[in-house]
Amino acid sequence: MHTFKRGFFCSDLSIRYPYKDCTITVPMLLLMMLLLPMLFVAVVEIMRICKRFRTRLYFRNLWRAEATFSFGFIATYLTTELAKHAVGRLRPHFFQGCQPRLDDGSTCSDPQNAELFVEQFHCSNHNLSTRQIRELHVSFPSAHSSLSFYSMVLLALYVHGVWRGRGGVRVLRHVLQFVLLMAALCVSLSRVADYWHHWSDVLAGGLLGVTYAAITAAYVGDLLRFRTSTTARIPPSLNYSHHLHHQLMADNNNSTASAKVHFLGAAASASMTTTTPLEDIQDSDVEDSRDSEESHDSQDSQDSHAEDEDDNKEVYKPQMSRHATPVADLTHVV
Repeated sequence: MHTFKRGFFCSDLSIRYPYKDCTITVPMLLLMMLLLPMLFVAVVEIMRICKRFRTRLYFRNLWRAEATFSFGFIATYLTTELAKHAVGRLRPHFFQGCQPRLDDGSTCSDPQNAELFVEQFHCSNHNLSTRQIRELHVSFPSAHSSLSFYSMVLLALYVHGVWRGRGGVRVLRHVLQFVLLMAALCVSLSRVADYWHHWSDVLAGGLLGVTYAAITAAYVGDLLRFRTSTTARIPPSLNYSHHLHHQLMADNNNSTASAKVHFLGAAASASMTTTTPLEDIQDSDVEDSRDSEESHDSQDSQDSHAEDEDDNKEVYKPQMSRHATPVADLTHVV
């Protein structure tokens, strides 16, 4: 891929830092952020099914976890490399590594070039290879930072999803997640301390890695899905009523026969009270019929009223007889 050749100001002090060897080299980065996390995932998958270990299930779970991790790692690396070559930002030790010389043979040390913006230049340091010269133009963003934050954040989310527990176990889980994030932070800060990256390069790489870790965990590995337990949580009010219902059922099952008799007696008394209004209505109808007999002289009106009275008696009579039977039965029970 062609790297963009960015110009610079001769008075720019941010690219005049001394050259230092890397504290975290590329092989060390791959070992820490690729091989060790994949080995960690393989061990954790064994621990998850160690009680009922099945080879086919283990390799299926391992394939899913490793494929998810590898997919996000490759995507993060490709995005970082694309940004590096597209932006072409100069590293902090660019001047010492490149020793740039203008096309007219002058250098930035000459007084006439103090405030000059240089676009056409070539490196006069013949001890550097073409690859090393190209590395001086790929400072933004930091690949160490993006890959380390991706690996450690995704691993922390993985631990959060597979490690269940309470109390001290939960504290140990959070301690492990904190250690993983601190490892990514130390790797990123070493790039600034070694003058290989600007602080903004490390910040952008970290944000890129965290973004890819979140996307991979949510949409590829499904690690951010909230797992619901088999028994749904009941709100406090519903939980209290549920407990009260069970308590009432237990009391009902442990009740004695005498309590049942009293309950039936109370029901019978309630049914007896319902007959009283019917009798009152019947008495009131009789009184009304007597008043109508005194007020009307016609025998035909008396006969029709007497027929209505007989109809009312027939309507209410079955209801009275219906409630009389349980009373007799309850008396026998008592």
